[in-house]
Amino acid sequence: MQRNDRDDRLWEEGLAIVRRLEDAGHRAYLVGGCVRDRWLGRPLNDIDIATSAKPEAVMALFARTLPTGLKHGTVTVMEDGCPFEVTTFRQEAGYSDGRRPDEVAFVLDVNEDLARRDFTFNAMAFASGGELIDPFGGQDALRAGVVDCVGDAAERFGEDALRMLRAIRFAAELGFEILSDVWDGIIRQRGRLKQVALERIGAEWDKMMAGSGPEQAMHYLFKSGLLACVKEPLPETFAQAAERYRLNGSPREWNVWGASSADESSLGNLLSLPALPETDLRWAALLAGMKVGAADAEALLRTLRLGGQRVGRIAAAVGLFARLDGRGEDELKPAWIEAALDYGRAAAEDALAIREACGEPWEEMRAWLEAMPVASVGELDVKGDELSGYLRQPPGPWIAETLRRLLAEAASGRLPNEKFALLAAAKESNAAQRESRREERR
Repeated sequence: MQRNDRDDRLWEEGLAIVRRLEDAGHRAYLVGGCVRDRWLGRPLNDIDIATSAKPEAVMALFARTLPTGLKHGTVTVMEDGCPFEVTTFRQEAGYSDGRRPDEVAFVLDVNEDLARRDFTFNAMAFASGGELIDPFGGQDALRAGVVDCVGDAAERFGEDALRMLRAIRFAAELGFEILSDVWDGIIRQRGRLKQVALERIGAEWDKMMAGSGPEQAMHYLFKSGLLACVKEPLPETFAQAAERYRLNGSPREWNVWGASSADESSLGNLLSLPALPETDLRWAALLAGMKVGAADAEALLRTLRLGGQRVGRIAAAVGLFARLDGRGEDELKPAWIEAALDYGRAAAEDALAIREACGEPWEEMRAWLEAMPVASVGELDVKGDELSGYLRQPPGPWIAETLRRLLAEAASGRLPNEKFALLAAAKESNAAQRESRREERR
């Protein structure tokens, strides 16, 4: 992967901070993810620096700093508008909440600091003179394409349960294998995931869905059984589908777009997730393929604390797919139009985008959508007060019900979107309903 000017600039600015600390008599190194990604030639997200300097010394050296985590030795240094996290070398002890250390002790040796980290490829440090400090074999893990823990995997996951999800995310994002002892550590410690806030779990899961290997991430996530161990119950339809995957692999019916190549022993529709350009479309394809349904999709995503606007978009596309499930050819057009009206044109466009990105376009349905003359009640050429006046009935819930019926007729092309045609249809419909009610009373 080619490095770009931005990455080179970030790297050099990080090294400049390291040298500034060294000039003041401290030891300092670039550490963690930036070293790993630089080694791999991947884009840099941020630059972290570890130093022997205490936070107050760091703040005294640089003009613009933010005390972002003084308790844990972290100061954010701002240079040219970019944040650089500078953290004092430290050891950690006691993880009673399964997430954060109870005690932090500052130390003077970078190797002691690296020893507290999660994975070997995140436990490397880069010196200003070009030396790579790699006491735990991070380069070997990168060359081999594996996720390996610093020390005992079960111990690392016992300290911070979120690391189990991070192991899966790194494996999927980098295209790496999870070593057997690391996988065993996940299985042994998965019950500790109950200690992690759902917001943190949702953020990690969302990163997996946004990454370059979402299908592999979901495979590991479901196979591990981790999702059965979160602190709040997930919707039953989702939990059952995930458990079926854990036991049997991806079932044939997960293939939401009906591809003929689906195989009971394969990952089914998961294999097509990377083809989708947007994270929300990936979520929608996954949950629709799992037959979760709109209400449970919404419940799941809200449990994971995703933003409300995103939840609504994803759930709408899932609901649209569910509405079409099992429909025969003669039912498909009216069901599609009704679903597009109920969930919105945007949800229908999302469903079409999912199908098209995965090589199974719904050309006929796209034509139906484009041919719809109206897609919402607001586009009708008649308003509620006009209905009330024309039919000589006081306003009430009947108005919304009547407008919805008129919308379905106009959207399907069975009724022109013209005021007098709509009013006449409303009069006829209401008369038919009154007659039906009279018949029921007899």
